[in-house]
Order: sequence, then structure tokens, then C-alpha cells
Amino acid sequence: MTTVWILSDLHIDATPWVPPPGPRVDVAIVAGDIADGLTRRALPWLAEHVVPRARHVIYAPGNHDFWRVRLPDELARARDAAAAAGVTLLDSGQSRRVGEIEIIGATLWTDYAIAGAGHQALAMRVAGDRQTGMRDHRLIQTRDRLGTPAPFRPPAAAALHAEHRARIERRLAEPWAGPRIVVTHHAPHPRSLLHGEVREVIDAAYASDLTAILEGEHAPDLWIHGHVHRTVDYRVGCTRVLANARGHDTSHRRRSGEWVVELENPDFDPALVLEL
Repeated sequence: MTTVWILSDLHIDATPWVPPPGPRVDVAIVAGDIADGLTRRALPWLAEHVVPRARHVIYAPGNHDFWRVRLPDELARARDAAAAAGVTLLDSGQSRRVGEIEIIGATLWTDYAIAGAGHQALAMRVAGDRQTGMRDHRLIQTRDRLGTPAPFRPPAAAALHAEHRARIERRLAEPWAGPRIVVTHHAPHPRSLLHGEVREVIDAAYASDLTAILEGEHAPDLWIHGHVHRTVDYRVGCTRVLANARGHDTSHRRRSGEWVVELENPDFDPALVLEL
């Protein structure tokens, strides 16, 4: 039996947080967005608070990990920093085998087509709006195919999604006798969205419809994700889809002295451990 501790979207730069005491686990899987800054904040936090609690620590970076940096350059730095910290970084379809379990991970991003291919262009325009769209496309930089610095616009995210998805599918198609876990930051199915279905154009920035993988011949046993700042636990085909996101904590004390609890996800379980 392998114990797996699952967390995501801690956002400790917005509101500091430390996990409560608990038993040592075999694997800790964190599905992104510990803090803005992968090398500067996220990995040091993992090294301090999670590495001592787990024999293996798996991290799939989230979108916030790349805010205010150049994505490929930050990843190059982070791969060395993660290894030094005792963290396995699965950012683009790599895998790690722990006993009888294989874990495949990637940020994933999205294809902006969760409402159908006919809505993809509109979703990209809405997400990429420089005033009201996703802040990713204003705060993240990247490089083009020639290595030239470039803005990280929705087509660049969709291109990364295609690469990450293809690598995940290739890994899943390889023979493996034991359980398989996929961990991504972005969600793999519309049921993970805020309303459990597509209702708004911007929903396309949070999830893609990967039903073909979840119901396919090589479907993983478990798919862990973050990004949606809610708790989800459901099945599609033979795959259990699970998210345990802390989200933002805006609890505060009023002038009267009364403490007001305001948790974006009151269902977050800081001690969620599965036995596989």
C-alpha cells in the first residue's frame, strides 16, 4: 500500500500557510500554484514543509509559478533547483515511478476548445484581453521557436497544451502493470469547472475536455489537478479525477475584533491522503 498526500493552489505568497502536523507519507503530489515564482518561492516552500514529510515529492507547476518570469528560462533553472531540493518536477509529460505506481505530470495549460472548436477563437480573445483577460497573458513571458523573447499569448499556451497532452498520451500508451496517476495543474474535464459544466467563455482557460483519454484504452487510474480552486472528486470512464485546492484565504478581523473566516474553498482538506 502506498500513501499519497494531495495538495494544490496553496498561494502562500498571498496568505502564508503551513500544513498541519501529520504522518510521513510515501508520496506527496502537489498540483501547482504554491506561489508566484517557481524557483524563488514554490520550490523552497516544498523543501521546507513537504520534503521532510514525504519519501517522494512530485510537483507539477501551475500558471502562477511563471508569473513575472520567462517560462523556458525559469524551467531550466527550476529543474536544477528541484533536484537539489529533493523534488521531482514534472512539467511537460515526464514520469516518475514509485514502487508499483507510475506518475506522469505536466502543467498542461488548455486548448481553449472546451466549448467546442467553433468557440476556440472567441475563448482565446477573451482570455488574451489585456484588460479583463487571464493575467497569465500579461505577466508571463516566453521565447519563440528561434529563442527570441516573446509574450505568452493564448496561442502559445494552446501549443504547449498540445505538446503536453501528446507526451502524456505517449507515456500512457507504454506498457505498465501497476496503477498510473496523471498530475496536471489545469483540469482535464468540464466537470471540474466552477459550475461542473461550461457556462462562461473564460471557462476555457481552466480546463480542456480530455474525455478521450479518460475513457480510452490507456486511461490512468487517477488524474490529480489544481487551478480551479475547488474540491472535486468524480469518475469519467475508469479514471478518478480529484482536486484538493486550498485557494485564497481572505479571512480577516473586523474593527470590532470579530474574526471573519473567508475561505475560497472551505472543502479543502490539508490532510488528504489516499492509499493506493
